[in-house]
Amino acid sequence: MALGPEGSSDESLQHCRGAGHRGPGGRADHAASAAHGYNPVRDAVSDYGVGPYRGWFWLQAVAGGVGCLALGIALAQLHPFTPTQVVVALIVTAATRLLIPFFATDQHGSRFQTLHGIIHMILAVIAFGGLVWAATGLWSTLRHYPAWNGAEGALTIIPWIMLGSVIAVVLALRGPRLKPFFGVFERLFYLSSIPWVLIVAIDLARISG
Repeated sequence: MALGPEGSSDESLQHCRGAGHRGPGGRADHAASAAHGYNPVRDAVSDYGVGPYRGWFWLQAVAGGVGCLALGIALAQLHPFTPTQVVVALIVTAATRLLIPFFATDQHGSRFQTLHGIIHMILAVIAFGGLVWAATGLWSTLRHYPAWNGAEGALTIIPWIMLGSVIAVVLALRGPRLKPFFGVFERLFYLSSIPWVLIVAIDLARISG
């Protein structure tokens, strides 16, 4: 699934990569990537935060942050057993997701080329780690509530998928053999974390109602 305009010649791509690798303020120039589109198997979701898809990236980042914040606040109302760890993790995750769009990721090689790129990676690590921490710690509290027993299977299995995908993402960042599949591993994290959030939110609404 190639995104963005196609048909650019190899010569023009080389010109983009060579002549304008860095933009104002030390940011990497993303013209080459925008010219030939992103590869969902290889490229990070945050690569869409630059170029013509920047608005969509902002939208999903803000929506994710607001969703995590709302879920954290809702879970804080559980009594007598409150999942404090999960609430804190979700609020921290929400804060990082709301900040990430302000710091564009680095492309064309290392993800740690510029200050913006380094901050982006730090925020991404906190966001991914925070959501995994929330997911893996939630069931230890919810098992005290019989009304949640129907969600036990999903809330036990999905966090392991999230954790495994995050480990794969880290390995792909450092390992040349896994790097071509970085996009797959990151998208697997999203494909597991989004259902986790929805299941918790829907069951919480059902039980509270």
